[in-house]
Amino acid sequence: MKQRRILAAFLLAVSACLCLAACGGKASGYELLESGERIVAVKASETNDQSSLFDVLKQLQEEGKIEFTYSDSEYGAYILSVNGYTPDSSKNEYWAVYTTLGEYKEVSYSSAEYGTYDYNGTVCASASYGVSGLPMVEGNVYLLTVGTY
Repeated sequence: MKQRRILAAFLLAVSACLCLAACGGKASGYELLESGERIVAVKASETNDQSSLFDVLKQLQEEGKIEFTYSDSEYGAYILSVNGYTPDSSKNEYWAVYTTLGEYKEVSYSSAEYGTYDYNGTVCASASYGVSGLPMVEGNVYLLTVGTY
């Protein structure tokens, strides 16, 4: 009897792990608005605190809708190229991140003080976090675009 309980508990634990593994890392609830050489625009169609903009970008890449490269850093993913375009450092270019996500759960995720980007009439502010640190919140727009400093 004790062996059956142990076996049942073990099987339940394995099943739970497999379910979590199957669900983990998959972004959902987003719409690709635009994908070009110098811009990618995404809109969250649902709130998913378990997915970041980076998770969505990886999912879009798996689906063949965008292509990007990145390097890992202590602050998260650092975008190197998008859809074949690598910013020209001699022109002080870099991949800038903008969003309409302002304050969410008492955290400020963007600031117009550091710049804005007008995307088809929607004003996005410079993100205070990188792509790995931006949660997907319903109704918000997220942009990767080439900026200069």
